[in-house]
This record gives sequence, structure tokens and C-alpha cells, in this order.
Amino acid sequence: DFEGQKFAERVYQYVIIAFGIIGWIIGFVKQDFSITFYSVVLGTFLSLILCLPNWKIYCQHPLSWQKP
Repeated sequence: DFEGQKFAERVYQYVIIAFGIIGWIIGFVKQDFSITFYSVVLGTFLSLILCLPNWKIYCQHPLSWQKP
């Protein structure tokens, strides 16, 4: 359903952005860019785990199709 797709897209965007900001701050304080890189990679994998499978939370508004 379209509502579930919109919610999944927001989840992955917020997770990647949050991990990027946190990783950038920690990497800036420690002066190590690899911390920022690995933080974004970790956020990407976490968002894939959260958004790629067909979880029940994304299927709450099913579409009603027309009968043939």
C-alpha cells in the first residue's frame, strides 16, 4: 500500500540521516573520517533491515482492487 511505502521511505531517510549526523559529530571530535563512513554504512544496513522485508507495520492500509 502507498501509506506503507511512504512510511518505509521516511524510516530509511531518518535512520540514515541520524546515523550520518551522529557519525559526523563523533568523527569530527575524534578527527577520524572512517568513523563517519562506518556510521553511515551501519545506518544503511539498519535501514535495509527495517525497510526491505514486508513487515506487518507497512501493510496496514491494503488496497481494494476491482473485481474482473
